[in-house]
Amino acid sequence: MIATTTISPGLKIGLQCFGVWPNVPYSIVNCLFVMSSILIVQYFQYLYVFSHFKLSELSNLVDGLSSTLESSLMFIKVATLWKNRHLLHQLLAAMNNDWRECNNIDQHKNIMTIKAGISHFCFNAMLSFNTFAAILYLLGDYVIRFVYLTKDYNNSSLQFPIKAQFPFETEQSPIFELLVLVLFLHTMSDSFAIVIVNGLIFSLVFHVSGQIDIICQGFKTISKNIHSGSSASTLGMLIERHNRVILFSEQIGKLFSFITLMQIAANTLVICCIGFVITVSYHETSVFVLLKAILAYVAITIEAFIICLAGEYLSIKSKSVSEAAYESLWYDMPSNQGKIISFMIMRSQKRLVITAGKIVNLSLETFASIIKASASYVSVLHAIY
Repeated sequence: MIATTTISPGLKIGLQCFGVWPNVPYSIVNCLFVMSSILIVQYFQYLYVFSHFKLSELSNLVDGLSSTLESSLMFIKVATLWKNRHLLHQLLAAMNNDWRECNNIDQHKNIMTIKAGISHFCFNAMLSFNTFAAILYLLGDYVIRFVYLTKDYNNSSLQFPIKAQFPFETEQSPIFELLVLVLFLHTMSDSFAIVIVNGLIFSLVFHVSGQIDIICQGFKTISKNIHSGSSASTLGMLIERHNRVILFSEQIGKLFSFITLMQIAANTLVICCIGFVITVSYHETSVFVLLKAILAYVAITIEAFIICLAGEYLSIKSKSVSEAAYESLWYDMPSNQGKIISFMIMRSQKRLVITAGKIVNLSLETFASIIKASASYVSVLHAIY
């Protein structure tokens, strides 16, 4: 099936569930339900963290803190998307307008269709991986309980999929089974929210990259038709499209600035927490706990890598406009058109970026800094433990 939009069907459903998709009935109710359910579970998660804030239970504390921080990050994402939903609506409207224009030109439509296909594939791949990783992480404790059927392993108490503490009796049926189901669905929704935000960033960035490829294709067309007299009108359309690309990228930065800042901060803390669990599990020779922690470490690292990769890809792609403009036959054009192209080259040398709170640009260098900080922390723990 040929894609007709950069937003995949699964991503559209997720945005509708969060209540941020345009013209969705009862969007306020959907958003309030999602955020209130997160806050309720968060209360019991932080209750567990505060009640186990002891040096003797440091491993359980860190393990519970990592999942609690991820849930808090999910609430921040949903709340920020809801607050800036007008920006999202403007971006979606601009995307629809670009697709309508591309449908009239086969070359442009082919470029955007390829980008949409890649965007859909990336979203489906992220959804499959996060679902698989979340299920394995949730079932990790039950696998450990099944394997360690020894007297030194505490098999008498029932365990929840994530660390949470309730102020009432929970071991009786069917209360325990109901709470297990609620916590399981909550964690899966956390994983789904991660995919929604990352998929949205990728979809918007791939849409911009498709528009940039159309601009580059336009400069090739100018070079071929330089003597036909149509270069002036083509150049005017390229300038207009380039201005729309710049505005679109700035709106992406505004929409995700706070989200990416919180995500980088939370991912760094969670990676350090999981690194602590890995170090403790390694010294205590707890193989299954170690495998569970490593799986969570890989999943969180990939999450940080995805958002940094999106920023890096946009930054590199924006540079291709200046390269395509320079490679065109601007020196054979009339002087006024040549000056216009020179201004486009100068403007394109200022890269399009996505920032984390307007503090740091999302790039592979930023990702390397996150990994370097977490690796240094783990190495220090390994040396002193």
